[in-house]
Amino acid sequence: MTASNLRAFFLLLTSITLLSPGLASAQIVVLGHSAARGYVAENQMWSAVLESILRARGSQLHVTNAGVNGETTAAELQRVDSAIPNGTRTVILTINGANDARKLIGGAADAAANVAAIKSKIKARGIRIIDAMGLYLSVIRQPGMALPDGRHLSVEGNKKLATILAVMLK
Repeated sequence: MTASNLRAFFLLLTSITLLSPGLASAQIVVLGHSAARGYVAENQMWSAVLESILRARGSQLHVTNAGVNGETTAAELQRVDSAIPNGTRTVILTINGANDARKLIGGAADAAANVAAIKSKIKARGIRIIDAMGLYLSVIRQPGMALPDGRHLSVEGNKKLATILAVMLK
């Protein structure tokens, strides 16, 4: 093999590695406010637990937590494209107007429209959406699943939500 052919081979190999979506980016992105980011240790958040469950099954799927505590739906809408890298197969949403109602003068008046626009942007990219906000709210209402603030999942609540979502990702 000549030096020129060898260089071309390594250039091709490097290009394939860098451009392959499975290697360069998340395949599952969790998007939302504190329902996504959480207030437990990083390895105890439902996104990390979900990835562990999937890996234990032999899956190579990677879960990235793109949640931001305290974020409004307007802020989420602004960053939706940058938070979801190319190669993403599924986005798990945990968003609602709770922070809008607490932080904005107009309250959550625009929250539903913002959530619809977020979903529309994601769908336009051909990415599957799992709207997990209802699941989150269902889990948090169960005894022992919430932190003392009553708004965020405990370690056990994170485990339970991850287990439910893992079934949905079969």
